[in-house]
Amino acid sequence: MKSPCLQRRLLGLLLAALMGPAVAQDLAMNAPAIDIAWTTRAVAEARSQRDDSVFGAGLALTGFGRDRARIEQEARGRLGPVNLLATVTASGQEGAKPETKFVAHETYVDFSLGGERFSLGRKVLSGDVGYAFRPLDVLQRESRLQLAPPPLTGIPMIAWDNFGADSAWSLILANPGHGPGNAGSTAAARDDSSLALRVFRRVASADFHGITRASARHGLELGAGFAAVPNDAVELHGSLLLQQRGERRVPLAAGATAAQLLNAGRALQVESHGRVGKALLGATWTAESGLSAMGELWWDGGANSADEWRRLRTNAVARNALRGLPGVPDLAIAGANAASTRLFEQGNLARRGLLARLAWTEPAGKWSAAADWMASLDDGSRNLTLSAGYAADTWRLDAGLRAYGGKVDSAFGMLPERRAAFVTLSASY
Repeated sequence: MKSPCLQRRLLGLLLAALMGPAVAQDLAMNAPAIDIAWTTRAVAEARSQRDDSVFGAGLALTGFGRDRARIEQEARGRLGPVNLLATVTASGQEGAKPETKFVAHETYVDFSLGGERFSLGRKVLSGDVGYAFRPLDVLQRESRLQLAPPPLTGIPMIAWDNFGADSAWSLILANPGHGPGNAGSTAAARDDSSLALRVFRRVASADFHGITRASARHGLELGAGFAAVPNDAVELHGSLLLQQRGERRVPLAAGATAAQLLNAGRALQVESHGRVGKALLGATWTAESGLSAMGELWWDGGANSADEWRRLRTNAVARNALRGLPGVPDLAIAGANAASTRLFEQGNLARRGLLARLAWTEPAGKWSAAADWMASLDDGSRNLTLSAGYAADTWRLDAGLRAYGGKVDSAFGMLPERRAAFVTLSASY
């Protein structure tokens, strides 16, 4: 438990970083305006590199297979009119220098103007009904099913909000003042300037969601979803999104020359295409004992195809075959192979995906355990995650292990990591 004096010093540092010393001092002295919850989180990850990886020596230029750890001090709550989620993180990775950074994940204000409600600032805008894949998450674009991920970092926005007893809507201008973010832009899609309308409606025991978004990169996006609870034991959910335009990273086309294969800057290319569909359907069954089972099936028209994953391997094999030839330095082969592994950074690696989850939570709420099996039906790859947790009054311990497998030319079968394990200890006060 931290002393009130130390908490006030930490709060002063966060405020000064966000608002400047003068404003920070005024707010910090105004105790009734402060409602902050603190969490300290320690995370350790052990990652096992795939010894027979086709990307070979290039992995030394990436973070794959490297053990890592971090300690986060998180502040979440309100500072007067400001909603805040911020962390100070000290982290280290095998073979790299430790670093410390401050991140303001959310800093926004809610206010009324002319009888209407508005929000302004940086805010996390993720949302959808899915667990493993979320077609409607077109603003935040959260990468799902990560091991022990850090808090999400929000998006600069201005929102006009309206809330009723059984309905709500928000008109959101995301990343105001940013560039248009055209197709093929090197910036991430979540950084595009866009205008979106999100709607929500509850009818009986079902929730319905809808979204419309317009941006220069994807054009018009239209989506709808639902979550229904027909009885105490069963929950059904699904969502569908249609995009006017889509894009994804792809490997070099077949027949690339040696010069093209060795060009690290062109190892992957951005491919644009029209009319993309994404869909998810899932169900959950829960027993009174705390045992639950969930299944989800999805289609992601923006994910890489089995042919593209095979082409990624073919290109790496062709690069490796150039080793030892006159005028071909090993560093060029390693650099191009390392650059091509960025294809694994995309949020969803399964075009046709399936998730089966079996979980148990003790009725008292202290112990929990889960097994997640995910398969890419398009290329035959898979991964299995086993996890367990224990929660006390103010602290929680979680641990898990994930293993990847599949065909040698499939997404998870080629992933440069074979296994990954994590332990997380968090304390709240």
